[in-house]
Amino acid sequence: MLVVHPSVPADSVPEFVRHLKQDPGKLSYGTPGLGQSPHLSGVWFHQLTETRGVPVHCRGAAPAMVALVGGDIRYMFDNLTTAIEQVRAGRVKALAVTSAERNPQLPELPALRETMPGLADYDVSTWFGVLYPAAVPEGAVRALNAELRALLDRADTRQRFAEMGGAPAYGTPEQFVAFVQAEIAKWRGVIRKEGLQLEIG
Repeated sequence: MLVVHPSVPADSVPEFVRHLKQDPGKLSYGTPGLGQSPHLSGVWFHQLTETRGVPVHCRGAAPAMVALVGGDIRYMFDNLTTAIEQVRAGRVKALAVTSAERNPQLPELPALRETMPGLADYDVSTWFGVLYPAAVPEGAVRALNAELRALLDRADTRQRFAEMGGAPAYGTPEQFVAFVQAEIAKWRGVIRKEGLQLEIG
């Protein structure tokens, strides 16, 4: 979700975008580290809205949230599961969720993609998948996929996902491959447009 310090004079995404454009490159936003998904979520948001902010890379999401609550930064993108308590306590102000659809835990909060035409393609969700080495036999892949489908169909699994602000999303191996490839293409484009160089090692 996109959260801002309560002093930021914006109660909606369009208002926030206008505020960013009034002071281009002046407002700071927190990230849990260079290249982490909340950082790239902010980068993509700025690209689509033609705005700029100053990233402040912290050592994790918790220090970034502490900085936001303390007013040292002005906004950040954070996982709903960790930010929701700060929102409910009124320490930060939520403007939108980054997922394609609204979240059942905060149904009044819009998805970013529905707030402005330029954000129509915006869709960022934390997801988890299971991967095998390439040489694993097809039968083993199908067997595990069937077990995962049964697990995700269980009522207690769905309840646990809901408690965490998520939803199970079953897919066939082919659908998962297509999804991962689309995610790679999306983030490759964002990273290249921004000119980011990530050092891994």
